[in-house]
Amino acid sequence: MQNTQYLKYIKTRSMRSNQIYFSKPNHKKFKNEKFKTFFRANNSFDNNPIIEEGGKRVKNLYRKSLKNKPLVTIITVVLNHAKELDTTIKSVILQNYSNLEYIIIDGGSSDNTISVIKKYENHIDYWLSQKDTGIFDAFNKGLRLSSGDYICILNSGDYFTENSINFIVKKILEKKDLDILFGTVLKKKKFSGFYPDKIFFNLNIIPSLMSTFVKLSIYKEIGLFDTNLVHYSDYDFFYKCIKKKDIKWYATKKNKVITVFDLKGYSSKVSFFSKLYAEYKVRIKHENFLLVFFKLLIKTLRYIQINIFSKKKFSKYN
Repeated sequence: MQNTQYLKYIKTRSMRSNQIYFSKPNHKKFKNEKFKTFFRANNSFDNNPIIEEGGKRVKNLYRKSLKNKPLVTIITVVLNHAKELDTTIKSVILQNYSNLEYIIIDGGSSDNTISVIKKYENHIDYWLSQKDTGIFDAFNKGLRLSSGDYICILNSGDYFTENSINFIVKKILEKKDLDILFGTVLKKKKFSGFYPDKIFFNLNIIPSLMSTFVKLSIYKEIGLFDTNLVHYSDYDFFYKCIKKKDIKWYATKKNKVITVFDLKGYSSKVSFFSKLYAEYKVRIKHENFLLVFFKLLIKTLRYIQINIFSKKKFSKYN
């Protein structure tokens, strides 16, 4: 956890629910959709048995989009991360926006994670504990359970800044028909913007998936994350979006932080060479082999050079 100044509202704001629910689920229809939406896990949802489930949907309370109040879905995936999960959950349910759907996917935790989830069960639309094949499989479960107009994936340990969802919705309504909104994320420094023209040289073209809001219809059209890619499946998804070419997007200004990133989270533990191999697997799907080999060779040499001659600078920003 870091940058405690962004945590002040979590410690001071009272937890009052202003959320809107309905007695029947809203079944949205999409042309040629690549995956089906579920409102609860069942035998056809996944081959793994359900360990436990809960939330408002179990009580037959559902959400739908309203005029000038688009439904925003937040997905949190977690595995044995109880201590950090508490802050993540609070950052979602303390947002001052009344049409916010919250889904939590647990991969079968053996620590106190389920107890933390149950502590906030009245504020969660649906939570599921079930084994998965990895983080992107867990993301896909969350996507298949989402009914929002826009979806953001917020990992356990990451958290939203105060009133960030209101800001995001304001931009969605202002810009109209946005497909993807990229929010600024704070890691060791602030990352912002969207650079599709740079994907040929660098996969890091978005601030972070954890600060990105994607229209459900885009997921339905492009498809779920590729679980064969252990890492970088999110970048593979955006590569596909860029190839589509007519994606309408917007990126928030650098000084407006939407998400604070957990520096001790999943992605921070992935080694450079694991990321390099993952990048190879993504690029080889879309680019020429010799070109991929050349680019990854240059990247490896650059990495070695930075670690030898600019180690302090490298560790400061990465």
